[in-house]
Amino acid sequence: MKPKTALLLLNGELRAPRRVRAAARTADILVCADGGARHAKRLGLTPDFIVGDMDSLPKPVPRAWMKTRYWCDFNLERSDIDKSLDFIRARGVRRVTVAGAFGGGLDHELVNFASFETCAKEMELSVIGAGTALLLGCGRHRVALRPGARFSLLAAPRARLSLSGARYRLNNEVLVRGSRGLGNRAQGPVTLSLMEGRAWMLSAKSALEEL
Repeated sequence: MKPKTALLLLNGELRAPRRVRAAARTADILVCADGGARHAKRLGLTPDFIVGDMDSLPKPVPRAWMKTRYWCDFNLERSDIDKSLDFIRARGVRRVTVAGAFGGGLDHELVNFASFETCAKEMELSVIGAGTALLLGCGRHRVALRPGARFSLLAAPRARLSLSGARYRLNNEVLVRGSRGLGNRAQGPVTLSLMEGRAWMLSAKSALEEL
């Protein structure tokens, strides 16, 4: 049976470790992008796969990782995140939770988010940081948020959409990448209908979850 969900650990700062452990319990496979393996070691997790050029692995590698498989890719023109996302996509995974995407330099953060948006046509992505970010594509999405919870909606890079269940609603409107969409408030479960494009939904204080 092909795995349906994956947790991907990158080599940036690991925020909200409890939520990362919870994601590991429900994911079908755990993949580390090279140095992301140090987070797995610190959290006591055993990766199913480690992908990259293996120059940032924790030393020593835990003995419990005897069954971990190493997918070496020494192409210096591609980042470990691109290699890892391609690896996950090739295994038929449709939903990926990512942790460790922040820190390590602004250039790395921007590259990470560019990679997320590139692969989002084929996979659903959720990024764990100080909050949670969902990258949503065309369709109807109902997201669990507590009444009064603050969230933001950002086009990636352009989207036509409708939004209900929020203080500031949208009706078949076009958003482009920019400040419009920041600082909305939920009035209960939020429903987002995307007719064109993609959009990030971000919440700073609570994990987002599609209903």
